[in-house]
Amino acid sequence: MSEGLTPWVCIARTGTFDDSQGRPHTFTEADLEAIRAGYDPTKSEAALVFGHPKDSDPAYGWVVALKREGAKLFARFARVPEKVRQLVQDGRYRYVSMSLSPDKKRLLHVGLLGAAAPAIDGLGPVALSADGITINFSAPGSGGAGGNMNPDELQKQISDLTIKLAAAQGEITSLKAALEAGAKDKAEADKKAEAAAAEFAAFKGKLADDARKARVRALVDSGRLAPAKETETLSFAAALADVQKPVSFAASDGKVEEISAEERYFRDLEARAPDPRFTNFATAAPAPGHAAQIAPDAVPADITNKL
Repeated sequence: MSEGLTPWVCIARTGTFDDSQGRPHTFTEADLEAIRAGYDPTKSEAALVFGHPKDSDPAYGWVVALKREGAKLFARFARVPEKVRQLVQDGRYRYVSMSLSPDKKRLLHVGLLGAAAPAIDGLGPVALSADGITINFSAPGSGGAGGNMNPDELQKQISDLTIKLAAAQGEITSLKAALEAGAKDKAEADKKAEAAAAEFAAFKGKLADDARKARVRALVDSGRLAPAKETETLSFAAALADVQKPVSFAASDGKVEEISAEERYFRDLEARAPDPRFTNFATAAPAPGHAAQIAPDAVPADITNKL
C-alpha cells in the first residue's frame, strides 16, 4: 500500500447544479473559497467514500487539504487503500461528487462516482451526516442552470451501478463467510486457552495445598500446634491465601518486608515455642545420650531382658 499523498483532484467548480433531491444550488468563487477556508482536518476530517452513504460507513481515504484555483476547488487525499486505487485505475469509478453541510460551507465527505483517484493507503470508520446536501460537480452534463444529465447517460450509470452493486454484494457474502470462519477458529482457540489456564491454575493450586499441608504437619510434629487444631489451621490458612493485599512483617533482625497474609500467619505459628505435650515422639529426635543406650540391631527380647 502507498503511504504518499495524492495529486490534487478537482471536486467542484463554479456554476449552478442540482443536489441529490433535485434542488438547484449556485456556487461562486467566493463560495468555493469559503469551503476551502473553513476546512480544518485537525478538527473534522472529510472522508473519501463510495457514493454518498447516510449512516456510519467505512472510509477509503481522507481529505488532508483543499485549495482553490480560480473557478475550481481541489482536494488532496491520504491513506487510500491499494484496492480502491486499482478500482479507480480500472475505470470502475470515473467521477467524484462532494457532500456539504446545509449551509454549504463545510465539506462532509467526497464520494467516488467515477473521477480518477490517486493511489494511496488507509481505511477507517467515519460517521456521515444524513442532513447534508450532495452535488455531483464532475459528471458529464452537470453544469449551467439545472445541471441536468441526458437520459442515455443516466441509464448507463444506473446499469453500471447495478453491476457494481451485484459485485459488491458478492464480496460482502465472501467477507461474511471469512469472518464467520475466523470467528469459529478464534472461539476454538479461546476455548483451548481457557482449558489450559484452568489446568495450570488447578496444578498451581494443588502445589500450594500440598505445601500448606506439609507446613501445618511440621507445626504439629514440632509441638507448636495441637493435633486437634490441624484441620482448622489448614482451612484458615487456605482462606488467607485468597487475600490479595500484602501485610508487613518484622523479622528478628528488625528488617520489615511485605508478605502475604497466609505467610504472615504461618510465620507467627512457626515462631511459637514448642509445647512438649503436643510433640510427636515418633518423629522427634531422641534426647542426648539416649540413642547410645539402645543398639541399632537390638530386638525386643534383648530390651526386656535388661529390665
